[in-house]
Amino acid sequence: MNRDYENMIILKPDLDDQEREEILDKFSKRIKDLNGEVLVSKIWAKERKFYYFLRSRGAEKKKYFKGCYWLLNFTLDVEKLPELKETIRLEERILRDLIVSQENKIKPGLTSQA
Repeated sequence: MNRDYENMIILKPDLDDQEREEILDKFSKRIKDLNGEVLVSKIWAKERKFYYFLRSRGAEKKKYFKGCYWLLNFTLDVEKLPELKETIRLEERILRDLIVSQENKIKPGLTSQA
């Protein structure tokens, strides 16, 4: 069963454009290999500051106070999501990521009334 997902990834700020594109292509290709579909892929903010620092993954333990935010909307089978998460976890140039299911989208025009 395919579901819609939204993924926010924070990349290291010291990456050049070529390295960023390499990571974006790698994950887009991985989603397609898992029989998914990339709906939207865009850089949300190139250098946005954090309220606290993030440590890098891997052997190099460096602190970062800003990062490059990348927003990715995609469709993927529920059973294949752990494989994608493992691919993201192994990438050392990523500081943080979050995948959210878009199953219960808020419909436009609906507001809550107290």
